[in-house]
Amino acid sequence: MSELIALCDGHGMETAGKRTPMFSDGTFMRENEFNRAVVALLDVHLKRCGFRTLIVAPTDIDTPLRTRTSLANNAKADLYISVHANAVGAVGWNTVRGIETFHFPGSVKGKKAAEIIHRHLIAGSPMPNRGVKEADFQVLRETVMPAVLIECEFMTNLEGAKLLLSTAYRSECAEELARGICELYDRQFISVVEPVKIPIKIEEVKSKMKPEDANKIISFLSASYAIAQDKASRDENRRLANVLRTASGQPTQ
Repeated sequence: MSELIALCDGHGMETAGKRTPMFSDGTFMRENEFNRAVVALLDVHLKRCGFRTLIVAPTDIDTPLRTRTSLANNAKADLYISVHANAVGAVGWNTVRGIETFHFPGSVKGKKAAEIIHRHLIAGSPMPNRGVKEADFQVLRETVMPAVLIECEFMTNLEGAKLLLSTAYRSECAEELARGICELYDRQFISVVEPVKIPIKIEEVKSKMKPEDANKIISFLSASYAIAQDKASRDENRRLANVLRTASGQPTQ
């Protein structure tokens, strides 16, 4: 059975104080907006790569930490990932920036997971590397599996907050986390494959369809439109038939 990864988006949408200072237009970003978006994207990446996942805070309400860790423990998750945006200072913007990753003190497996994941995170958008650290956070202490808490950037820095708001950075963080988890479990990261659109000129389409195949479809269209009494339907029949004739290298009528 594949590994089960418990995913935790830190706090909730209405958690007091967990938001950026006010922007010049009078708006602000709640921390959970970022956390929740990254976890949702990470969930998709991990499932595509063959992992099972467990969202321990499935709503935007601030699920109690004990509930989160109990869900992961009871499900026998293999790894616990908690996603956050960092903050420092009481009010207003400041100059502190960077990414830091935490594990529980003395946890060998937690440290290994944190180091691998952190290495992938700092390989992305250039910003200060604040390192891998130990911390006695409840989600690290109360989980029986290796647990990692990631602070992806400071939302109390104006440029950092703008980055946290961007769809591109949220996608980047989710992919980097997924790549780190894949490396931890010796799995290959499976990228999203975008469909390739190849432009084809009408001249290249000609003679690609066999005349006999085109004529079968033309006969079907003719039968379908034969019962139509209106001129528009009959004209459409002729148009489609000529498209097929052109594609099969036959003269139009």
